[in-house]
Amino acid sequence: MIPVAILSAGTFDAATVDPASIKFGATGTEQAPFRMLFEDVDADRDIDMKLFFKARGTGINCGDTSASLTAETISGQDIEGSDSIRTETGRARRGPLGVCVAIRD
Repeated sequence: MIPVAILSAGTFDAATVDPASIKFGATGTEQAPFRMLFEDVDADRDIDMKLFFKARGTGINCGDTSASLTAETISGQDIEGSDSIRTETGRARRGPLGVCVAIRD
């Protein structure tokens, strides 16, 4: 599971993002979130959108250094963002050794 946040800031309200349009992965087109909630992720007293993605469907491979998200607001404005990540090979909770996981830098 990879957690990702869309932060509210200035005049941008994360609650205006159309959940059906959200995609995340190596290029930002791979996978829709399987869970979403609203909370203050960055402790700035405004509500952000926190998303969760299954790692296997993101197209992120061991050694990748960035991941991207694309979406639209409910008014149809395109948004996109990317951030640096690092990947690790480790043990998944319910899986074999050698599973690659993405961790935000």
